[in-house]
Amino acid sequence: MSMSVVIYLPDNTGHQFDIPNGNYTTTSQYLQLMIATLKLPDSLAKKSFALWLKSPLLDVQLKPQHVPFRMVKQWPMLLEKYSMATDYEKAQDEPALIFRRNAFLTKEDEVQITNEAILNILMMEAKSCIQQGIYPCDTEDIEQLGALLCLGKDEEHKQDEDKHGMESVVKENLPTLVPSHMARAKRSFLNRQQSMEERVMVCLKKASKESSINCTLEFMKICWQLPYYGSVIFSGFVEKASHSTFSLWFSSQTQMCVLIAINTNGVWVIDKEKKHVLIGLLYDDFNWEMTTPEPNEDGLNADTELQLPSLFLEFDDEKTKTNQLLQIVSKQAPMMDSMIETCILMIREKEQIAQAQNMASSGDESNGLKSKANAITSASTTRVRPLFERQNSVTSSHPEKLILTKMSDSVEDDIINEFTCITGTGRKQRHYRPLKSI
Repeated sequence: MSMSVVIYLPDNTGHQFDIPNGNYTTTSQYLQLMIATLKLPDSLAKKSFALWLKSPLLDVQLKPQHVPFRMVKQWPMLLEKYSMATDYEKAQDEPALIFRRNAFLTKEDEVQITNEAILNILMMEAKSCIQQGIYPCDTEDIEQLGALLCLGKDEEHKQDEDKHGMESVVKENLPTLVPSHMARAKRSFLNRQQSMEERVMVCLKKASKESSINCTLEFMKICWQLPYYGSVIFSGFVEKASHSTFSLWFSSQTQMCVLIAINTNGVWVIDKEKKHVLIGLLYDDFNWEMTTPEPNEDGLNADTELQLPSLFLEFDDEKTKTNQLLQIVSKQAPMMDSMIETCILMIREKEQIAQAQNMASSGDESNGLKSKANAITSASTTRVRPLFERQNSVTSSHPEKLILTKMSDSVEDDIINEFTCITGTGRKQRHYRPLKSI
């Protein structure tokens, strides 16, 4: 039986296909159809992109052997298991099939991509994440990205010296890029700061005077600077710290909703409301453990905050020189655990391959390091200051806003006794790796 299927791109444009035996068509077959339709280079596109089932409540990257039709049928079960939404929201939720970035494409591999069609699709997704506030950005980033977007959409204004013409381009395109929380100008009693529109206008004037500029590539170079670029985004909540007696008396809110961004480099916990990083950790810098509470007396877990799974991150605090523990509570903790474990396995496999190549030839090591350095250099941009040179960057960690547990043997034992760990084999196991010394 033929089935009509729509596969969407990150900008919500779709391609419709009539699929014979769609009930049994696999993800890899759909992916091949989309690659052929978009006329992308086959091997590079398969490495760069994947098919996702995405809805307002849950994102799932499909494996090549998955059958999307069956996964859609199982969607209510997945929502029940991994979503913290209400029953009404779950009943209204419906997934769409999306052609988007492969979560396991490393940044080192991505910065070497030169194919314009592939870069355009990657830019679609990055732009969406920035506009929605999923990727926190500094003002410097946003004003440059806005200018590049305007320049790319309307190339005839590149050499246009008419001020009003440029302003119309900015006004038309700015709302599709700038997050709403950054759109308004900050005001004080003494003066009014420049609005984002005015900032973008200044950057656009400068960029329009350049003789040659690849807007897509320059856009991506700024995105590649963001440490959490290319992350899979999960939701959860953490305990927030209170630094004043006033807030303790008058605020009943002790928890903070967060986004957990996990990519092939590390894990970032982001304040969902304030849009800035609370803590960012590379894989060499932390240990982790996923736990789930033991069943209650009736043998069932009540759907309460105390009965939800948790992801624990253990790391060295540079300021206090102590070992700290952060608890992230979320139904999606098992998915986060799986994502972290898969990324670390990828890193280990690459290290083993590199070691084997180094043993085969003494010259391979220097050549490999050189090529990697060249790739990173080619991906850097001079359009904005490097992140480490900025004060109060949204990408900087703010651990003081979190309640962290100072680790000791007794605390560690209490956690083990209170929770039962879930692993692939169903056995109790701690995911410990050597912490990098400070």
